[in-house]
Amino acid sequence: MKNKILLAVLAFFNIAAFAQEGGKSILSEEQKTQLKESFGEDFLATVESAMAEDAGTTVTKEAKDTAPDMSAKALSALTDRLLALNKEHSTLLEDKTALEADKAASKTKIDNLNALVHKLSASDESTPNPTKTDKGGQNIDMTNDKFLFGVEQPFMAIDDTRPYNKRAYASLMEKQGIMIPVPKAGSMDYSQLKTDLGEYYRVRYTDQIQSFLKELPSLENIFPLKSGYQDQAVLVNMFLEGEFSQAENTIGSSFDNVVKGAYKFEPEVITMFGVMFAHKFTDLKELEKTWIGYINKEGSSPMKMSFINYILVEVSKKLKNEHNLRLLNGKRVNPTANIAGSAMGACDGYRTFIKKKIANLQLKPFALGEWTNLNAVAYAKAGCALIPKHLRDTGLIKMYVSVDFKIAYQENYRALYALSTVDSKATSYVLDYENIEMVVVPNLSPSKLVVWTFDGNICQFEHEAGEMLNFQLEQVDWSLKVWSNWKESVWAFMVGKKFAASTDFPEDYSSQMIWCNDVDLGVDTFIPMVKDDTSPSVAEHKSLVSVANSVATAITQIDDAAVNDTVILKCGAATNAVTIAKSGNFSIITAAWTPSVGDTITLKKRSDGKWIELARTTSATGATVIADGDATPSLTGNSLFITSANTAACAITTFDDAVVNKEYTIYGGSATNSSTIANSGNFVLTAAMTLGVGTWIKLQKSATDSKFYELSRNA
Repeated sequence: MKNKILLAVLAFFNIAAFAQEGGKSILSEEQKTQLKESFGEDFLATVESAMAEDAGTTVTKEAKDTAPDMSAKALSALTDRLLALNKEHSTLLEDKTALEADKAASKTKIDNLNALVHKLSASDESTPNPTKTDKGGQNIDMTNDKFLFGVEQPFMAIDDTRPYNKRAYASLMEKQGIMIPVPKAGSMDYSQLKTDLGEYYRVRYTDQIQSFLKELPSLENIFPLKSGYQDQAVLVNMFLEGEFSQAENTIGSSFDNVVKGAYKFEPEVITMFGVMFAHKFTDLKELEKTWIGYINKEGSSPMKMSFINYILVEVSKKLKNEHNLRLLNGKRVNPTANIAGSAMGACDGYRTFIKKKIANLQLKPFALGEWTNLNAVAYAKAGCALIPKHLRDTGLIKMYVSVDFKIAYQENYRALYALSTVDSKATSYVLDYENIEMVVVPNLSPSKLVVWTFDGNICQFEHEAGEMLNFQLEQVDWSLKVWSNWKESVWAFMVGKKFAASTDFPEDYSSQMIWCNDVDLGVDTFIPMVKDDTSPSVAEHKSLVSVANSVATAITQIDDAAVNDTVILKCGAATNAVTIAKSGNFSIITAAWTPSVGDTITLKKRSDGKWIELARTTSATGATVIADGDATPSLTGNSLFITSANTAACAITTFDDAVVNKEYTIYGGSATNSSTIANSGNFVLTAAMTLGVGTWIKLQKSATDSKFYELSRNA
């Protein structure tokens, strides 16, 4: 082969023989450079090796006869052949190296396994599982709480992303008499396993049913989850009162006369709330008509378990989402037999827990009022300043806020320091209180509640780990019942000492371990009234919005309001809309209130129980007035407009200065020659519109034909 290589090189250079030196063939520097550039260093080394053994290769007669023709016609083909030979040679060398490496690695594995087999065979069966020593020791470590069996590989990690490893570790520890609480297996338990298994894990994408359910962020890293708690479980807290230390005073003193300090136990008794999921699968064969049929693995059976499995996976996500929302916003509503309850009514959440502790005289809120994007920085500082210094300086206090508060804080921070952007780290901690971190609680908005407490003090509790997704199934005829039952709660280990009256609280807030502001929902956040309720309650919040009622609903009283309370009522639905007559408890309001959707009335309770009117607005409040007789009004500078009384009939034919695709609302402001809009010309409406009192129409200008299209109306 070496001779063939040298003959090919002679033909490549179109020479009869190589230059000689000491009886050996050699290459000139120019020839070396040309070979190296054309075929690489490995090929050049192969040629030089062949030449070292050659006594002087010359071109054969046949080669000499064809050399001129080769150099003219086949040089390109020869070059390709030389490259192929060079690549083949390199591949052979690589294969040889790889085979040797594989052989060495296999030998090492075999030696290690033989050693392990020998070691296990020689050991006594009663010998306990070996553990690692300070000097390294055994390879298998049953007690390692970081990696399963002590195998320090990512897929063996004992962490929250691999709960199946946690369960395996707990099982190993149980055999040694150590009980470790771990979650039960759930259908969403193995997401990390898919990554760990890599190429060995496969999902047929044609077998997937796409869900549009988005999983909400978990709150376990903010409010840790504690398992194993029953209803009325006791969290014992001890408060040490007064001073305990003093100067030595043993000479001439009686022990009983110099003792000082006291302690008081304030247990927190957890209320665990029973929660359940219940569903019934029926007519599953009918669902096959809209389901991807080839996934069906049950043939003609009415029980489509593969389909049910898909649904239960999505139900698991939904239950988790509802739990996360209930953890924050839930308020327990005791169930009524044979009536399905709401998800938010299954358990008291974080906000309700804080409110109940205030009502129970364990917490005294800071009188800070409502925060805005104009005062958020000063608001946070003022709250931190009220926390007792010796507790605040521990560095363990965190400030729990909503996303809206964080945005308001950043806007306020930028405005105060004339910045276009802010350092996210700087606004993660309270200005001038760098040891107090602001923790954003997802899904807390629109609540304006701000809470300060020790990291990990507030937790979520459950009775048995994984109960929520421990589905029970029972087939009855051709239907399948599915349910699960569990207990959950939100509580704190340390709240505060209970007092008999609000006036007994110390001024320095030193009796409590949770601190909060005095506002939950802002005045511009309205909560729904109860349907058909003629005396709505403001116990939860003092801004209420009506719902569609089944009968005419005239409000005659507002319950649970204290003297001097200010209440805002808003009309939220036109169906049997709420009204207030100028009589009874409302006899001194300016006039009867017969609102349209969006109208509000602000009332204040007087000491004699009657309500006085502070203000009322309509949905058109803030609208720009359209001048008398203006048939082509301008829509510049606003999105709300209201017609006025016209001296003569006025038909609006277009709106000037309208922005394409912007939504405009036109309110009717007068019954005197009310302005009209025809369903023709520049307007595409559902019908002609007369803008009388209490009416409105929403319009949007199209970029395609510049006409105004109706979006909705109240006529």
